[in-house]
Amino acid sequence: MSRKPIYFDYNATTPVHPEVVEIMNQYFLKNYGNAGSVHQFGLNAHDALDYARNISANFIKAKPIEIIFTSGGSESNNMALQGVLYKQKELHPNTRPHLIIDTIEHPAVWETANFLEKEGFEVTRLPVDHEGFVNPQAVEEAIKPNTALISVMYANNEIGTINPIKKIGEIAHKHNVWFHTDAVQAFTKVPIYVKSENIDLLSVSAHKFYGPKGVGLLYVHNDPDAHKNESTASHYLRPLMYGGSQEFSMRPATENVPGIVGMAKAIEIANSDLIKENSRLIKLRDYLIKHILEEIPNSKLNGPMTNRLPNNVNICFEGIFAYDLMVELDNVGIAASVGAACHAEETKPSRVLLGIGRSNAEAENSIRLSLGRETTQENIDVLLDFLHRYIAIHANY
Repeated sequence: MSRKPIYFDYNATTPVHPEVVEIMNQYFLKNYGNAGSVHQFGLNAHDALDYARNISANFIKAKPIEIIFTSGGSESNNMALQGVLYKQKELHPNTRPHLIIDTIEHPAVWETANFLEKEGFEVTRLPVDHEGFVNPQAVEEAIKPNTALISVMYANNEIGTINPIKKIGEIAHKHNVWFHTDAVQAFTKVPIYVKSENIDLLSVSAHKFYGPKGVGLLYVHNDPDAHKNESTASHYLRPLMYGGSQEFSMRPATENVPGIVGMAKAIEIANSDLIKENSRLIKLRDYLIKHILEEIPNSKLNGPMTNRLPNNVNICFEGIFAYDLMVELDNVGIAASVGAACHAEETKPSRVLLGIGRSNAEAENSIRLSLGRETTQENIDVLLDFLHRYIAIHANY
């Protein structure tokens, strides 16, 4: 095939931006010191961490001492959920701390909640509506005297639904409950301001916005009454690991300086053209959705048309097994992902799609197409042409 492969799986991961690679190489090859060392190599690495912490904090209107660097979104989510609930158990040993999540959370939240429930904590799982939205009123009705944490994802990774985060956070604070959001998919795709949106904890993963894999962060609200140079994370969270004082004693390990600096550079790049790039993606997204729904019979959109990630398209093609479609797309150099990986007997239909009311068959007929920096209208037209031809041959109505 002479045509360059086309990538429609940016919600899974993104290519690392060349400028990110360039700055990371400096910290692999030249400024390679341990940030805990007191010689010049170490001081240079420590300064790089300070730079990255400031960049990360400023982007969400937070303070540098509120940023804890992690290995990515899954660790950040675990640190938030386990950290809050175990800390509450330590502080109040005669209580059974309560966690509220919704039914279409990412596995990093969903499975952590399942683990915590087995450990004796109380968990409430709220249903979502047919477009994937969490109802703030349902959140408020689920709050109990022992509720320690509410966790609702900012934007869904499969169907792109952007939740009413500010309202949910407002409700949490009204009842003196901490509020966490998994913002892995939303970060850099929509503006996020943690203070005005009532967010206490926020998870981020660099590889979703053209940074390196294996690095992320957790924002942890800092008590305004605390000393200005001291993180209060340890007052609210129990660490997942022990062994060092790095990251305000919350995340012991020698810091991944190249990765952290690379993430900060990716944030800077995103910040420089956030509005312009997301506006471009929305136009391409809507173009793709419009042509599919109008031209391909028995197709339907999973998730909302508005309040949706600018780059996310999730479509159900009735009578088309999505796994087979994905394989055929890959055979012609087009990368996409299935809404439900059901080809193998041991796999199950997407919990997200079932959660919004899709049947097993509809979940198995759904595919996710996610756009990014290199996506062009020509790419979309190539995709549409293939879909027309493939579905005309394979549709089983």
